[in-house]
Amino acid sequence: MSFGKYFRIALFFPYLIGAIAAALAFTTEFGVKNDLVFFTVFSIVFAGIPYSAFVAYAFAWSKSRSDSEIKKAMWFAPLLFLPLLIIVPFISGSSGSFLQAMASIVILWGFALAYGYAYVLLTCGGWALIKKLGLGSEKT
Repeated sequence: MSFGKYFRIALFFPYLIGAIAAALAFTTEFGVKNDLVFFTVFSIVFAGIPYSAFVAYAFAWSKSRSDSEIKKAMWFAPLLFLPLLIIVPFISGSSGSFLQAMASIVILWGFALAYGYAYVLLTCGGWALIKKLGLGSEKT
């Protein structure tokens, strides 16, 4: 498997992890009291639509790129995703002033950067594991 193919699969990791977190939220052992589960479900609910648009673009873009181009772009992806989150406070129906909307955007950006780079690191770790198992190779 090439890195490009792995990357396109890895774009769906947040959906998979979000589904697991949502399932955990309904178990009595974890419940919604677990902060990590809560924030994962929260991020999927509020960033899911913008992330879907991002995935569609990244999926199409990556098909015609080399492995090295994809790796470079992967590190910029969380930053490129930020503008899509500007619409979230406005479409969520939250009432309030413009300053409250801006504060919401700044908070969302903080979560997006933390989650985005966590997924980038998860993707890098997964690729390292795939290469170590001999299941992947990089195109030069």
